[in-house]
Amino acid sequence: MERWSGVLRVPLHSNSGTFHRVGASLCHSSETKNLSVPIANAIFFCGDQVERTGNPVIEKLSDLQKLSEIVVSKFGSSINAWVIEASVFNGPFAVYKDFISSVNQYGEPGTYNTIGFPASISTVSLLSNCIEEVTQNVLCFTL
Repeated sequence: MERWSGVLRVPLHSNSGTFHRVGASLCHSSETKNLSVPIANAIFFCGDQVERTGNPVIEKLSDLQKLSEIVVSKFGSSINAWVIEASVFNGPFAVYKDFISSVNQYGEPGTYNTIGFPASISTVSLLSNCIEEVTQNVLCFTL
C-alpha cells in the first residue's frame, strides 16, 4: 500500500460555489490505480489562521499537507487523513458555516439542529468530492 498526499480545492456539494481546501494523505494501490480501503479515516478541522509568524513550528502546523502527514504519523499508515480548512474566515477566525447552519455575523455558532445530521452530511459530501477529485484527476496522472 502506498500513499498520496496533497492539497485539494473542492466544493462542498457538486453544485456549490463554496470551495474548501483539504489536505489529504490517502492510501492507494499503484497496481489498480485506485484508492485502497483504509482501516479508519481521521478528520481534522483546522482552527483559526496564524500566518507569516516567522516561527517554523507555527508555519509547519499551518500547512495542510504537513498536518495530514502528521496525523498519519500519529495514527498509522493504514488510515486516510483529512485536514479541512474553513472556506470563510472572519479576520483570522475560522467560520465553518457550511457545517453549522446557524452562525452570526462573526461566525459564532447560534443553535444547532441535529435533525438530518447536517454536519455529518456536509462532511461526507466534502470527502466524497475529494475522493472523486483524487481518483479522476490526480492518481491517474501520478501512477
